[in-house]
Amino acid sequence: MEKPVAIVGLGALGSVFAALLARAGTPVIGVCRGQEHREAVEAGGLLLREGEQESRLRFPVVPELPGGESLALVIVLVKSFDTETAAKSLAGRVDSHTPVLTLQNGLGNAEALAAHLSPDQILAGTTTFGALREAPGIVQITGRGECEIGAWRPAGERYLPQVKELFMRAGVECRLTAQTAATLWKKLAINAAINPLTALLHVRNGALLELEELNPIVGMVVEEVWRVAARHQIALPTPPELKAEVLRVCRVTAGNRSSMLGDVAQRRPTEIDAINGAVSRLGRERGILSPANELLAGLIRALSAASRSRPSEDGEAT
Repeated sequence: MEKPVAIVGLGALGSVFAALLARAGTPVIGVCRGQEHREAVEAGGLLLREGEQESRLRFPVVPELPGGESLALVIVLVKSFDTETAAKSLAGRVDSHTPVLTLQNGLGNAEALAAHLSPDQILAGTTTFGALREAPGIVQITGRGECEIGAWRPAGERYLPQVKELFMRAGVECRLTAQTAATLWKKLAINAAINPLTALLHVRNGALLELEELNPIVGMVVEEVWRVAARHQIALPTPPELKAEVLRVCRVTAGNRSSMLGDVAQRRPTEIDAINGAVSRLGRERGILSPANELLAGLIRALSAASRSRPSEDGEAT
């Protein structure tokens, strides 16, 4: 019997990956602490929408991963500020030979998992899927993307082919990389520009292309990411190339609302400390100031605090 894949965190992206894997016939266990969503999936399954197509998938959903379960893979998709809690929960419940993959936004997630699990079992990567959790038990793919994954330590490379096979079987394009840190930092540069600006302006991704005033700001943000990455010996594309990639992502995800915009709108904590806040913090460690990223981080923290008095709205994950 095929071993199940555990999805830790059934937000928008976690629900999409759980549904795609389940639809492909892979046994899935969803780990979801949100009672309303968990009960909806338990009662009626998870409804996946993509365009005009709908699929209803049924799989077990639990608030905590049971101990002693033999798993093919664990995918961690909680918000970055919950990674430490998730890592502690997985410790002792997942054996050291089970690969654990983070596809989360920002920096620090793999480190948090490696601190409580075996570093050799940690995989890390990025995804360009867009997703919206419309209501408890209902999730929509708003943009079909791909994954790029690598091993956190060389010993983990042995897990990569089997994880790629699981994704490809589920219809998820997956590329393997030997430059795991660079992959995470490149996605960080994209998130550092798109997420806070869309949240501050309350606009969808494509609107950033229409506001010429944002061009120099995007340029400053990605150049700071590039400079901090270089000081940490992470080789990234040049700042102009990073800026071009930000604009490309805005074009292909023009209709999406960023996860940070959704978090602010729904009065939830944001991942700003793992994105722009991480750039500022890691820059200071190497004697580099990152004023654009530090300013955006401060503005998002203030906006997040102020948003508690606003009506709640749905948000999308990017």
